[in-house]
Amino acid sequence: MSDEITQNEQQQMIERLLRNGQPMAENAFVTSAGGRNAGFVAKIVSKYNYNHYNVRACELRGAGLYPSVFGQEVRAVNVAESFTAQGTLPAGKYVIMFRMGEYYCFYADA
Repeated sequence: MSDEITQNEQQQMIERLLRNGQPMAENAFVTSAGGRNAGFVAKIVSKYNYNHYNVRACELRGAGLYPSVFGQEVRAVNVAESFTAQGTLPAGKYVIMFRMGEYYCFYADA
C-alpha cells in the first residue's frame, strides 16, 4: 500500500512540474541493502608515494586473534592525508577500506 501512495505522489509531482513548464531531470539510485559500498579490513604493506599505500585485504577471525592477510597487494589512497605531502602511516597498520569507482580508499590518521 505504501508503494502505491509513493508512486501516486511522485506522479502528481511530475504532473505539477509539467504544467508549470519547469525543466525536469530524472535521477535514479540504488536503495537495496546490497547497493552500498561494503568496507573490509586491510593491512598496510608499504608506502607507495604521497598518500598512496600498498595494502592487502584481511579476514577477521575470532576475538583476540589478529586478522589473516590474503590476496594480492593493491594500491589504496588515504583520504585523511594531503595528496601533496608524503604519507606517514607505518607498515602493519590495519585500516577499513572501501572500493569507490576505480580506487580503493581508506581514512586513517597517523
